[in-house]
Amino acid sequence: MRSTRFALLIPAAVAALVMTGCDDGDKPAASGGAGAATTTPAAVPSATAAAPGMDAATKAACAAVDKDIKAALKKVASAEKIGPPAGHSAVSAQYSAGAASLYANAFTTSDTVNDAVKQVATEMSDLADTWAKAPGKAPSKAPLTTAVKELETACSAT
Repeated sequence: MRSTRFALLIPAAVAALVMTGCDDGDKPAASGGAGAATTTPAAVPSATAAAPGMDAATKAACAAVDKDIKAALKKVASAEKIGPPAGHSAVSAQYSAGAASLYANAFTTSDTVNDAVKQVATEMSDLADTWAKAPGKAPSKAPLTTAVKELETACSAT
């Protein structure tokens, strides 16, 4: 599963690197990421409260990452309703897709934001691996929630 995930993440990372050089200078480059979520899970803090001193590209990345996280968690919630055994694979796939979409936004001028985005993506990847092994009960989302809170802090720091 890990090699498949990396095979999917490498093109996303390369695309993100290529896209950083495609800015027209008038507006910040922002990745659309996953589809827009119409409802937001209550357990996910918002990472869009960017600090006033933060550059526009990093603010845009924080907003895009927040949107991607909410969309991924909404899709995970839908996949969890499928139930075992197919549901385990579906949830794993949604976490992997969510992690991949985050890597597209993990390249900003802020190392703190980059590290926080990568940590959220890593936690999503770890949950994907756990779900792929068909656990008897749902694994804890506490590490993911903590990583999202750290991302929110990084996006609001000056």
